[in-house]
Amino acid sequence: MRGSRSILAVALLGSVLAFSCSKNREDLPVAKVGDRVITLSIFEKTYFAVDPKFLPEDKGIEGLKEFLNTMINKDVMAIKAGELGYDKDPFVVQGMEAFKKVSLPAAYLKIRAGDKMNIKEADIKKAYEKYQTNVQIKQILTDTKAQADEAYELLKQGTDFENVCQQYSKDPDATSGGQIVNALWGTFEPEFQDVLFATPVGGFTPPLETRFGWLIAKVLESNQPKRRSYEDAKPDLEKLVQRLEEIRWTNRVTDDVRKRHNFQWYEDNIGIAYDALPLDRPLTSPPSRSSEVYPLLQFDERDLDKPLVSYDNKSITTKDFSDLYDRASFFTRPRREFRHGDVKKFLMEIVMNELVVIELKESRIEEDPQVVFALDKKREQFMVDKLYQDLVDRQTEVLPEETAEFYNNNREMFRRPEERRFAMILAGSLEAATEAYKKVKTGEPFDTVSAAYSIPDITREERMGSRPVVNGQNAEFDQVGFALEKVGDVSEPFAASRGWMVLKLVERRPERIIELEDAMDDIRGAVKTLKNEQRLNSLLEKWRSEIKIEINEENLKKANVQERPRKGVRFT
Repeated sequence: MRGSRSILAVALLGSVLAFSCSKNREDLPVAKVGDRVITLSIFEKTYFAVDPKFLPEDKGIEGLKEFLNTMINKDVMAIKAGELGYDKDPFVVQGMEAFKKVSLPAAYLKIRAGDKMNIKEADIKKAYEKYQTNVQIKQILTDTKAQADEAYELLKQGTDFENVCQQYSKDPDATSGGQIVNALWGTFEPEFQDVLFATPVGGFTPPLETRFGWLIAKVLESNQPKRRSYEDAKPDLEKLVQRLEEIRWTNRVTDDVRKRHNFQWYEDNIGIAYDALPLDRPLTSPPSRSSEVYPLLQFDERDLDKPLVSYDNKSITTKDFSDLYDRASFFTRPRREFRHGDVKKFLMEIVMNELVVIELKESRIEEDPQVVFALDKKREQFMVDKLYQDLVDRQTEVLPEETAEFYNNNREMFRRPEERRFAMILAGSLEAATEAYKKVKTGEPFDTVSAAYSIPDITREERMGSRPVVNGQNAEFDQVGFALEKVGDVSEPFAASRGWMVLKLVERRPERIIELEDAMDDIRGAVKTLKNEQRLNSLLEKWRSEIKIEINEENLKKANVQERPRKGVRFT
């Protein structure tokens, strides 16, 4: 077991687990470190949550004792860090401020939701009815609700969907009546997909608000491929339902906050802000600050004082938006391709950051005992990290002869099996995958076909296959992918957990041993890790002699932990 990395991994879990500690028979102490107590509950939760590569190789009581020893060492380091005043170190103070900005809103949501997010078996079974359902849709996307309502009224009167799309939709494909899009259940915000997947084939949804604007979808086709059994799919479904419910509650709490602070959009003025946006530059070529001429947005002087959004008797005007746009990074500025929705998203984040500070202060959440405990554990993690950096990592030097010796003694570590890189089409139905496969075989570019037929939640990186894999790394497509013989070969469609997949072999890298020069960074890291281990063990031996430590092996034997495979662990 890798001592220092294991200790730091365990320290990292402290603040996460602090929000979920129970009080029952598991509060039996398994160890005392000074005035700290490690309970059976905390031991089990930490063991379950830690990455399997940090788990002991030994099984049974010996493995439990080894893992407990790692937790004890973490507490010893935390005690020593406190003695040395690391709680006041700038690294720790600044880290805590950044952590609070992210964690306190989440904690506020958890407390506001209370026990309302409890997932029941019936919720999972209901989700299974829609599991892996894919619908093909056409959509009308408008910038305002008023536009969407007009389009919806025409549809209800029987006007052809494609004609209404051409008249109202702001999508680039509107002129052709709308492109067919695949939509997979589980990949959308819950409020949106609740309506979409309840709409019958041939029907259309009412206007639904999305991050891009107001959307009306017509369902053309619905498919549900052969699924895994309920028992097999249940663990994944449980996580998915939990995530969707958390999103649902986040949206409800956000809506409540906006109502309490009289939040209001000015849709016509949002259009003025959108019209001033420059043409989108590729995200791969951001401009330098020195090359930009401010203000970046040009407005008619008569429009500068027009409000875009108001709240708490305050407003963000078009002039304010111009200033905020100039100060924002290139990657966070709204883009024309995402229409009015991106302007609103940009402003919403700014307003909500301000309102959340007010909400948190009024809620006095930092006084909640559970939150206090979690913050203390996070502060402890920062302190342990900084102590390790100062007293261990920065004290270690790796000499050239040590790297050569390590390489010569561990050459097998540098043997790499054959690696392959695949491009991917992941469609929601066999029919869509088959159609995509036929287009590829007739010569259409694979990436173009993949972009058109893949489900919405598959990223461009996944489609292009930028990460090489080895056989045995991905059970879903190993058998098919590693049966392809030469670069450029394309597989026939086959079933996968998220839909139907087509693979193209993009690159083959044969088995090889990495040369010393190419592996130098990894070798230095490995040697430094070994030397850090020795230095840390020496310090821990001294520190442990100064602290009273008690272990209750009988309580430790009651630990109920499930062994998990320690996947191939590299030396780095």
